[in-house]
Amino acid sequence: MRVYVLTLLIVSSVFQCHSVKFTRCKLVRELLKIKSIEKTFLGSWVCLIEKESQRDTAAYRESGARKYYGLYQIPQVWCKNGKRGGKCNIACEALLDDDIRDDTECAVHIYEKEGFKYWSQWMVRCKNDNFITGEIYKCPDLISPRISRENDLEEILKLKEQRDKMRNHSDLRTYYGINWFF
Repeated sequence: MRVYVLTLLIVSSVFQCHSVKFTRCKLVRELLKIKSIEKTFLGSWVCLIEKESQRDTAAYRESGARKYYGLYQIPQVWCKNGKRGGKCNIACEALLDDDIRDDTECAVHIYEKEGFKYWSQWMVRCKNDNFITGEIYKCPDLISPRISRENDLEEILKLKEQRDKMRNHSDLRTYYGINWFF
């Protein structure tokens, strides 16, 4: 076990793996950049990530003989220690860095084969719960651009001023219904 931990420390120092603990909105922004997740299921993915890893890319957990890696807590059957392999053809250590593209590709692959039911935390804490979905749609990147009520009022006042100016100018051009300027 000590040799494994020492090897992991050396490998991580050589590759200088950095981890990130995302805020909810930053996570949404990153997932939207990747574009492999349908926006319809974005709330489910964010909930899954929050419940599995607390939005931490370096999350690692052991449960008996099983080991789970990264944001999505992907089990070792989908990756291989020290080199590419497993069902996702990825090194387990790659699931612990701040680049979430490969993690997400693997998670989408798992989802396509097994569905969200593969993750027990999603089944227990996210299924039929739209709270996080409602919260992520408050993130600036997901708010549709709309004119606020104050801007609407300002726009209406500007239009009225322009109309009044046009009326005043038309009054000068037509005096007693005669067009003086052509």
